[in-house]
Amino acid sequence: MLFHSFEFMILLFITFMLFYSFPKQRIYLLALVNILFYGASGISYLVLFMLVSLITYVCALHLDKSYYKILYTIGILVNLLNLAFFKYTGFILKNLEKIIGITFPWQEHLLAKIMLPVGISFYTFQLIAYLVDVKRKEIKPCDSFISFWVFISFFGQLIAGPIMRGKEFIPQILNVQKNPFTLSNIKYGFYYITMGLAKKIIFADFLASKADFYFSQVMNLNTLDAWFAAYLFAFQIYFDFSAYSEIAVGIGHLFGLRLKLNFKSPYISGNPSEFWKRWHITLSSWIKDYIYIPLGGAKKGVFLQYVNLIIAMALSGLWHGAAWTFIIWGTYHGVLSVLHKIYRKNISFNRNNKLYKLISIFVFFHLTTIGWVFFRAGSFNDALYMIKEMITLSNMTYSPRYFIYFGFIAFLYCIHLLEYFIRKNDITLTKLWEKYFPPFIRAAAYIGILIILILFTKTEESSFIYFQF
Repeated sequence: MLFHSFEFMILLFITFMLFYSFPKQRIYLLALVNILFYGASGISYLVLFMLVSLITYVCALHLDKSYYKILYTIGILVNLLNLAFFKYTGFILKNLEKIIGITFPWQEHLLAKIMLPVGISFYTFQLIAYLVDVKRKEIKPCDSFISFWVFISFFGQLIAGPIMRGKEFIPQILNVQKNPFTLSNIKYGFYYITMGLAKKIIFADFLASKADFYFSQVMNLNTLDAWFAAYLFAFQIYFDFSAYSEIAVGIGHLFGLRLKLNFKSPYISGNPSEFWKRWHITLSSWIKDYIYIPLGGAKKGVFLQYVNLIIAMALSGLWHGAAWTFIIWGTYHGVLSVLHKIYRKNISFNRNNKLYKLISIFVFFHLTTIGWVFFRAGSFNDALYMIKEMITLSNMTYSPRYFIYFGFIAFLYCIHLLEYFIRKNDITLTKLWEKYFPPFIRAAAYIGILIILILFTKTEESSFIYFQF
């Protein structure tokens, strides 16, 4: 069920009304709505999700027993095997065929029956984090499966995050009966939902068709075409994924729940460290806390720190998709992070200089854009061809149309900067908006935004990119 579908809007409206009409029944209401929401993707997937959640819940509940190691191992394995079976079976079989030279004749028949359950990557990471946090005694296990179910399956963020931690979200779930109806929550809820819908409907869906056109004929692209295609996808994936996350945050506000903001204008980052604090923030922190640090982090010397960093980022790439292009994309960012650490360690000067900051943002934005080619290209060869065209500048073909193309990219970047400015000054801007613009003008503006969204809405709904992860 897509956020920008009529069915979801009806479900959200009814849930909202019942939530504030029957405060004592909220936990049961949310549990039921989560079942309806996920069940819409398939009853078998719902049963599987509930079963994995129940096993994780039971294992975590008994981690204070003497046999906790067995339960912990079972909980982790159940989650990893569930993810591996649905997401990586095809990838593993195809690579085994190449490595050992044996053909599996039943492979295509098996793969045809395996459909990736929506949101499996996100709920798996959330379940594993919960189990690890309970074992580390950072949180107490939930003593109610209904509360645990609402925590792990909240329909606002279930499919594509943000990945919520137990210590952040469970206390909110346990106190959900006390959430008051406040105008502030409603305003922020609609603010984030509107912003997310605008990003998805006006920008992401429009850019998707353009990016698809170029990436479908990679071998025909010249240098400028290749850069234009990479820019288009860079903004498409940003608008698409941040749209989902912001709608999720908005839905959370409507119910008095605080979900973490997953994106904070990532393309103004001047280095890898800053980028991963602005891009898919909850995944970045998950990778750090549950992969990078357990590998040893920076505790075992500089060389192993760099190795751990690259391994963690490569696994992050694998999480995004079962293909070598995703692993290369993750490794590429791991290498960028290592090179940046070496650079900072060996070259010292005033990094607060404004010119240096502008140059570093420009350089890192283009390094990020090059990385997106691996993420989007249909094959490794396509990615290599495009990047070769982009870097060597060997096939430059000038035409006036490129002024329009790259002017459009500059416009998209200005939108990105405007979003950063609005987010940074949202409280001040809100006060000015309410102080200097009378209610009828504000109402007209809201209606205008609504009309624009309706005009841009396609008759065919397009799903979010991260649904496939």
